[in-house]
Amino acid sequence: MKAGSGDQGSPPCFLRFPRPVRVVSGAEAELKCVVLGEPPPTVVWEKGGQQLVASERLSFPVDGAEHGLLLSSALPTDAGVYVCRARNAAGEAYAAAAVTVLEPPAPEPEPPVAEHPLPPPGTGEGAPVFLTGPRSQWVLRGAEVVLTCQVGGLPEPTLYWEKDGMALDEVWDSSHFVLERGCAEGSPGASLELRILAARLPDSGVYVCHARNAHGHAQAGALLQVHQPPESPPEDPDEAPAPVVEPLKCAPKTFWVNEGKHAKFRCYVMGKPEPEIEWHWEGRPLLPDRRRLMYRDRDGGFVLKVLYCQAKDRGLYVCAARNSAGQTLSAVQLHVKEPRLRFTRPLQDVEGREHGIAVLECKVPNSRIPTAWFREDQRLLPCRKYEQIEEGPVRRLIIHRLKADDDGVYLCEMRGRVRTVANVTVKGPILKRLPRKLDVLEGENAVLLVETREAAVEGRWSRDGEELPATCQSSCGHMHALVLPGVTREDAGEVTFSLGNSRTTTLLRVKCVKHSPPGPPVLAEMFKGHKNTVLLTWKPPEPAPETPFIYRLERQEVGSEDWIQCFSIEKAGAVEVPGDCVPSEGDYRFRVCTVSEHGRSPHVVFHGSAHLVPTARLVAGLEDVQVYDGEDAVFSLDLSTIIQGTWFLNGEELKADEPEGQVEPGALRYRIEQKGLQHRLVLRAVTHQDSGALVGFSCPGVQDSAALTIQESPVHILSPQEKVSLTFMTSERVVLTCELSRADFPATWYKEGQKVEESEALLVKLDGRKHRLILPEARIQDSGEFECRTEGVSAFFSITVQDPPVHFVEPREHVFVHAITSECVVLSCEVDQEEAPVRWYKDGQEVEESDFVLLEVDGPHRRLVLPAAQPPDGGEFQCVAGEERVYFTVTITDVASWIVYPSGKVYVAAVRLERVVLTCELCRPWAEVRWTKDGEQVVESPALLLQKEDTVRRLVLPSVQLEDSGEYRCEIEDEAASFTVTVTESYQSQESANSNPELNVLLRKPKTRRLWSRFPPWRRTAGTE
Repeated sequence: MKAGSGDQGSPPCFLRFPRPVRVVSGAEAELKCVVLGEPPPTVVWEKGGQQLVASERLSFPVDGAEHGLLLSSALPTDAGVYVCRARNAAGEAYAAAAVTVLEPPAPEPEPPVAEHPLPPPGTGEGAPVFLTGPRSQWVLRGAEVVLTCQVGGLPEPTLYWEKDGMALDEVWDSSHFVLERGCAEGSPGASLELRILAARLPDSGVYVCHARNAHGHAQAGALLQVHQPPESPPEDPDEAPAPVVEPLKCAPKTFWVNEGKHAKFRCYVMGKPEPEIEWHWEGRPLLPDRRRLMYRDRDGGFVLKVLYCQAKDRGLYVCAARNSAGQTLSAVQLHVKEPRLRFTRPLQDVEGREHGIAVLECKVPNSRIPTAWFREDQRLLPCRKYEQIEEGPVRRLIIHRLKADDDGVYLCEMRGRVRTVANVTVKGPILKRLPRKLDVLEGENAVLLVETREAAVEGRWSRDGEELPATCQSSCGHMHALVLPGVTREDAGEVTFSLGNSRTTTLLRVKCVKHSPPGPPVLAEMFKGHKNTVLLTWKPPEPAPETPFIYRLERQEVGSEDWIQCFSIEKAGAVEVPGDCVPSEGDYRFRVCTVSEHGRSPHVVFHGSAHLVPTARLVAGLEDVQVYDGEDAVFSLDLSTIIQGTWFLNGEELKADEPEGQVEPGALRYRIEQKGLQHRLVLRAVTHQDSGALVGFSCPGVQDSAALTIQESPVHILSPQEKVSLTFMTSERVVLTCELSRADFPATWYKEGQKVEESEALLVKLDGRKHRLILPEARIQDSGEFECRTEGVSAFFSITVQDPPVHFVEPREHVFVHAITSECVVLSCEVDQEEAPVRWYKDGQEVEESDFVLLEVDGPHRRLVLPAAQPPDGGEFQCVAGEERVYFTVTITDVASWIVYPSGKVYVAAVRLERVVLTCELCRPWAEVRWTKDGEQVVESPALLLQKEDTVRRLVLPSVQLEDSGEYRCEIEDEAASFTVTVTESYQSQESANSNPELNVLLRKPKTRRLWSRFPPWRRTAGTE
């Protein structure tokens, strides 16, 4: 689509902001951001207000829309705030991030030799310190689990365990939990051991050991995962395997989901012992993978979430719960609703090695259909990392430099959120990566798991570049766990697991827990005391808030809807509000509320109102005014508060009850204005006899005055005497002329009050007494109010610039279009202006672009495209441009057969040397047929002619011979019309009344105009093309 002359594009917009970086001195620091705009913006980096330039240590890598700042061998002087600034013709945007450079840790000095060595950590007076923390474990059902922690600190801390945020005695089934207290011989501190006998599947969770004494609190956690042991094969190989779940006793529920959407099933089960849960699909056990998530929500429900549902995901899903007392089932039948418009070839799962590439490819029904690529819910933009290729209907995504975090679900999406989904598996040292992000409520436990290809390898956990303490890390075989119990806001950040050159990262976000706001004050009363004051009293809320709070007092003028804050105080009691606290005289109401860090209480309104009057002071006084004859004289002053006042002219009071007044009939006219704190008096079109007039203002506490002086204007305007209004068409020449009474006297041109500047599009010329403003080629934006201003006088021009009316070049008459189902129909028209907008209508309703209707603009051509027309798409279409419109009638029909006639086999008898014509009529004029005789394709020659006329196809034998007898067929795709031709020396029978054996079948032409275009079968066009 071609942009108009007024299209300025789009200003820069940051899709990804740079993140703060913390590095050790001498390491490498990198900032990255993604910014878009049209035209593409110019990006620069700044620090301390100065633009940075590339050097040996500083570079600015660019990868498509991704811009970076790379700082090598960082120094402490490099620390600070770096600003990324993006500019283009449409605007400017910027983003900032801080770089912190830490000093490398100094080598620990050798401890001095002392007569008495220092005590080990945790043996002295102080808060609890974990000497040994619990370790995460992965066990099979029935195994015995032992979790141990050892804590130091004086006084000796109190130890207790929690599971998933609950005390052990609050767990539904904890009869097999055993606690053993003690202190290991030769080891400092206290210990508390948790022993789980015969672990069950519901025992999986996060176990946290708490230690508390008078000096503080400490905690350490570990993850326990209990897995189902692998099933052993039956002893008798001929024996049928036992069913996984019992047959359903009732019909399952039905759940519909659109293809590409998520399906979420929740099962809430209770029982004692706590039930073990298994999910099944079509009778087979389900295991979690990229698109099937299984977890337990905060309410205790068991959740199965199927992401980006596809047709292959439909089926019966069963939640099976069992314990020693029995089992129960809950089932749902999932149906996936497929879209009307589908991918011709969907994506397929692919694998790739780390640091290699992966290629995803799909095919859309029509090359015109736009697509977008996603990695799960993140839109992928074209860059060196994600190369996106379109070749006709083929869409291809190439992922370069694969890393562990590239492993996941990828989608290609058409309009209408029609999607095709595939998994990308990245083979490397890390088998199971971290999630893209993890949201945890403040105070909850955060658990992150990574699975590696090799067992017993040592990985490194870090947050925002800083290594995390070993007490929260655990490894067992291939599994590596990070457990952060009771997270706070300080735990939020970018958490990374590194193994050699491989790494996987997640964004840990900690959400604050909502607290209840404080209660409102009580016993609020108002007392009207001395003149121009009011006394307000109230009592503290009950019960009193636990956190610090203040009281906020607000006022409202009677008749207004706005409440304005007066002031805030910390203690309840009595507050006196004087008149100086209000901006203007009036009746006021008051209300009070309690405010703390957790919010605000409901307001309590004091009963009644009070009349208060502010004390005014002069902020900016009146000044003497000098104007030219015929101009308006404006006197103004500013007060410290909003209050009414009185204006005087030569000692006579001016009435302010009307917008405009007059001193006396036929005398000076005036207007009184008040806007907030400012008062204005405007004397209209003053003359010489008004010179020397004295203007005064008076209100309680303020009196001021100023004088009026009339100056003689050195020049006056000869023409125009009145305001001129003119209308022009775009590209026309506009000349505005102002003639003064004196030659070569200076004047200035203004537009909308702003002084105009000369350019190629606007010229200012002086010719004797005439001042001209010239617009060589008028534009729409040139419309407005122009003023030619000289000493005390002005001439005014109102200019309107319009576009010329739009006309249709083609078509000139009503167009009728006939097509069959699934064909592409194109309605085309041409306008005489390339930038002219048009609107399309169908059966009186305006057409909006969608997956099934495309609106195209190509220079002066406007098209409406139906990529795969259906019978309901037919109707009356209109293309409207300005006051003109063109009409199209579209008919879409289902065609069961290509051949209209003949419907059966035709027998033709002829005498040698006669002319024989075999005729076949088709449903479409552009269809190609193949003529055969006795199974072999015929070749055109003087003795055998092949003719085409509209929808009719003919095979003509101008002079038939005996050897021309045989079976003739007119074939198209899988259909054929059959003719049996018999040629004899003479007629054997005279019964036939028709002596001419020519067979020529023609249909009557339709009365309406019918257009057929010679496009392929999938495209029909009406109009100029």
